[in-house]
Amino acid sequence: MSWWGDNLYRGLPSALRSLFRASQPSLALYMANERLALSWQQDGKRRECGEFVLDSAFDFSRIAKKAARSRNYQLKLELDEKQALHLQHTFPEGVQDNIKQVVGYQLDRITPFTLDNAYFDAKVAKHDKANKQVIADIYISPKQHIEQYLNKLRHLGVPEIQVISAMASPTQLTRGLSGNATAPVAASLIPFYLFLLALTASLIAPIWYKDRRLGQIDEAIASLQQQASAQIEVRDKLLAAEEALSFIGEKRKTAPVMLDVVEHLSMEIPPHTWVERLEITGNQVQIRGESEQALSLIDTLEVSPYFEAVSFKSPVTRNPSTGKDKFHLQATVEAAHE
Repeated sequence: MSWWGDNLYRGLPSALRSLFRASQPSLALYMANERLALSWQQDGKRRECGEFVLDSAFDFSRIAKKAARSRNYQLKLELDEKQALHLQHTFPEGVQDNIKQVVGYQLDRITPFTLDNAYFDAKVAKHDKANKQVIADIYISPKQHIEQYLNKLRHLGVPEIQVISAMASPTQLTRGLSGNATAPVAASLIPFYLFLLALTASLIAPIWYKDRRLGQIDEAIASLQQQASAQIEVRDKLLAAEEALSFIGEKRKTAPVMLDVVEHLSMEIPPHTWVERLEITGNQVQIRGESEQALSLIDTLEVSPYFEAVSFKSPVTRNPSTGKDKFHLQATVEAAHE
């Protein structure tokens, strides 16, 4: 029934969708430099509610009441590009309906994190029908950072956070694969029920009339057709799964360098260095981030057997808010290790 409802909703004109369903309003929180910025989000619109210092005078109940104006809402923690990592990865199109589960199973290979020490989400960004592939947007943040934010908000009297999103995108970062998605809230169920009743009646009436005329023979044939359709569907799913596994295996044999570069980079960089963005084009790697000792990163990576021709692509600058050096490195992956 949920599948029918979602597809019927998508088929409605955009002007009529608001009569059937509206997304639940949310109060978004963004933390940075001991300050908390709040914004009210509803029906695709955003209203800034101010920025507040996190000190002893901070009163979240009063601030939230003023922003919500007695309306129900969900609390959402927003992360920016300094607090979360955004990657893209290509998968076979057969896994697009379960993209988050597939990414979760390969998280330690696609990113520098494991499933146990990170919050993540994955969405299909593009479907390449010609090559039967999908490009997935992957958003990920360390578990330690997320829990620090949640603990601090809890000590300030903020209720439980229901959604964690990254980079102003419609994401829901969760730990593991069992996160609960936030379902849209119905604005009015009466039009939906009337529409569903009329559609059901239009589908059932001719079937009921034919069943009376054809009798038991048609019922038996329909039963056999349903069983055959179910078996064909199961067979198609098994073939698709087998094809996806075969594709992944062949891809790992022919082009493992993407995953290996991320793995080796996470092993080489020192603990005081935070990678904000990683770009891989052929055997060229560009790394952006912050470090307490950015000038020593070239020597660190040059010693590695997996990188060569390491250099700064732009001058090192100082980030006054964190006290760290912002860097932009480029390097070449050794061809012998591809």
